[in-house]
Amino acid sequence: MSKVSIIIPVYNAEKTLCRCLDSLVVQTYEDVEIILVNDGSVDSSRNICETYRDKYSQIILINQENADLCSASFADMTKRYGYIYVDADDYVECGMIEEMVNAAETNHAEMVICGYDQEHSGVIVKHEYKYDAGLYVGEGARKIAIDLISDVSAKRIPPYSWVRMILKDSLENPKVRYAEGMIRSEDYYFFVQLHFRIKRLYLLGDKPLYHYMEIDNSLTHTYVPNYWFSVKEIYCGLLEKLPEDEEIKKRLGVMLVQRSLVALSNVSKKKSKGMLRKELYEIVLDEDLNYVISEISGTSYLKSYVWLMSNHMYFIVYWRYLLKFYGRKIILIKWKG
Repeated sequence: MSKVSIIIPVYNAEKTLCRCLDSLVVQTYEDVEIILVNDGSVDSSRNICETYRDKYSQIILINQENADLCSASFADMTKRYGYIYVDADDYVECGMIEEMVNAAETNHAEMVICGYDQEHSGVIVKHEYKYDAGLYVGEGARKIAIDLISDVSAKRIPPYSWVRMILKDSLENPKVRYAEGMIRSEDYYFFVQLHFRIKRLYLLGDKPLYHYMEIDNSLTHTYVPNYWFSVKEIYCGLLEKLPEDEEIKKRLGVMLVQRSLVALSNVSKKKSKGMLRKELYEIVLDEDLNYVISEISGTSYLKSYVWLMSNHMYFIVYWRYLLKFYGRKIILIKWKG
């Protein structure tokens, strides 16, 4: 058998961690190691990790304080066959590892992507990919890589670590690792790059082997500092690292426009009107963003935004998000009252 590392980042996950680990210790594929990376949890997560480590020999526990998770996870990767991330909120089917390893070995695939269910408030929905299950070679794999850059459709293949088994050889020559110190979207930045070196990709999309739990996250309702800086870091980094190709450049431009809308929405969560105005104009006057907008035509929900930006109607964009800012203030006042 070939050893597979299952990596579980853990932070204050006491409510879901046992369910996650229970689904992993019963895997039908036996040659696995389960690496728990406890990143300074202040609840009972560390105690749970220690209990499972003492009970199961295949579990390794790493305790760290706000360290680089990715460096710790990949430190010994050259001795492993493949790597899978599992979120501590989620759980998996008992045959997930075996099915993914079999798909990789049978088809000589460098990466395997499994299907998944989304579960929220007891409602379970199977995620449908727009691609058929099976092997994608050469241009087929490259098309998936290009789609990954800017596809936000309901049937997209998400750029997340937890649906993928990565084969170690795809990470070497030249070496590719997670970027250290990146504020947001580390998965996206890493996997977009990785996909462009994958020549044989197997999609197990017809089998929901992973169960993704949608958790209401307060971060989606609060301001994220330096979000636009992170977006620009991703855009400029991928522009430099990906192959020179007009289609890739166009997709990166679409991604920048998409994320500028997220950044503008994020700005509307600022605490003061003055802070909102300053950061909003930093976004709408950004040279890269305006160049991209001048080169593309808006599609679907981007049309009105692209038209306003291309005609330099920044004040309308400003008022749109200023109204959103005041709307949040009113909701907050009502909630407190």
